[in-house]
Amino acid sequence: MWQTQRRCYRVVRTSLGAFLQANASLQKDAAAALHSSTALVAADTNSNSIYENLAAEEALIRGLSLEEHQCVLLYYVNRPCVVVGRNQNIFQEVSLRRATQDGVDVARRASGGGAVFHDLQNLCLSFLTHRSRYAPMKTIQLVRLGLSAAYGVDPARITTTDRYDLFLDKKKITGSAMRVQRDIAYHHCTLLVNTPLALLGRYLHPEGDYAGFQTTSVGSVRSPVTTLTESGCTPPVPSAMDMVKANMTDFFFSQGGRVLNAASPWDMDIEELRRDFAATRTAYASCPLYSLDVRTAVKEDLPFVEGEGRRYACGDAVTLGEAVRRAGSKAWAYAMPPFTSTVGVSKDEFQSCLCGLPTWADVVRLASLTERELLHELTQVLFTENEAGQQPSSVLQLRTTVDRRSVTRFEALMLNGGGAPSSETAPEAPVEWLSRFFSSLLVGSPCDTPIGGVEAVGDASVLVQGFLHEVGTAAPDLPDLARDASVLMLVKVLLTIWREKNVFDVCRGVRE
Repeated sequence: MWQTQRRCYRVVRTSLGAFLQANASLQKDAAAALHSSTALVAADTNSNSIYENLAAEEALIRGLSLEEHQCVLLYYVNRPCVVVGRNQNIFQEVSLRRATQDGVDVARRASGGGAVFHDLQNLCLSFLTHRSRYAPMKTIQLVRLGLSAAYGVDPARITTTDRYDLFLDKKKITGSAMRVQRDIAYHHCTLLVNTPLALLGRYLHPEGDYAGFQTTSVGSVRSPVTTLTESGCTPPVPSAMDMVKANMTDFFFSQGGRVLNAASPWDMDIEELRRDFAATRTAYASCPLYSLDVRTAVKEDLPFVEGEGRRYACGDAVTLGEAVRRAGSKAWAYAMPPFTSTVGVSKDEFQSCLCGLPTWADVVRLASLTERELLHELTQVLFTENEAGQQPSSVLQLRTTVDRRSVTRFEALMLNGGGAPSSETAPEAPVEWLSRFFSSLLVGSPCDTPIGGVEAVGDASVLVQGFLHEVGTAAPDLPDLARDASVLMLVKVLLTIWREKNVFDVCRGVRE
């Protein structure tokens, strides 16, 4: 049932700083939003930046002093972005190249949960409560019962999970994440109103070409999705988002206390709830929705306010501007558990990439060799018999361990016999000299930093001498003429394939 009733609450515009200062102490002025006589408070932000809204959410959880009977509902809406959970791996969750090409931000939140896509038709709701009243199983019912009461949706169509997600007709419309800090907690969730379904899956899959990937990061649980518009709950009009927000706010003021105080709100009589909501929603016309000026707070670099009884914790951002910069930084993007990736390089890939280099034809002429001869000599450096006399392998594997952006370990291995393991022969044989050489280039440096002398300005002669020292007698057929240029091409090809298959080439565009 489509609802077009106008909102009943009133909008009160205020600065984020003033809102925090008025509600940071335990004993509040009578005019404060969170005076002890007030149980429910609703607010939204004037920003569409995921980084600014996450910073605002952080400011509230650090600055507000809540009593046990109080709950704050914060709304915000973001420009297109992908948001991953605190312990998720961005390479496993996000289409980083596609997001970069489309100008879609990638953010990491401080709470858990899975990866989600936000846009201007996806409403974010954050329920802040006192730690003692932390109950996501109840706050998610505010969304479920609110939709049922406002839109006439049979509550049997809207189901919850043990992760506090909501499914409408067995398709996901809401994903949740939670965080408890000191004496305050929040449960935030998304509500898909009218987001184009094609966009929801466009950015939520890995792009790396991995032969193996090991991590302790938490993976997302993929589910079919729908929206309120797609399911017929709201009309496909530009005002659908405002209508949903108005209805949810009216329900929060009218029935929020009843739902939160119920022993088992999931068992509430929805027909009685609908009747009471319809009869009482206009009685809350004087209830304010505080519109927080987050953009100005960020622009003016507002210092964080610590609620009474709390102290600044080491590592916390000092100002909102710092929090926004941190949220969009490489350091925070890579703030995830260590991972180990393995990518393969076949002979065909190596040769194709080699011949595609802009310098290939010039080096062939300098070496006084035919293209076929030079290609054969450079290929034999990598794909040749090892010391045990094993047959040439068609796949070279490059295994990399990354911890908070830095490469901590690199291994090169030959996949013998096409990769089929046997009881007598290990499927992988280490290529010691190549491991040592690339370890000297990569270990201890950010995985997305260009290598001087081959990918960026630097002393190429040092790189070449290091390569020749490590390869030793393993490459007796390197051409005497154009030797240095040949080495640089070989290294360039391996680095290019390594970066592209790991997607380490994309994060160079993220802010430092």
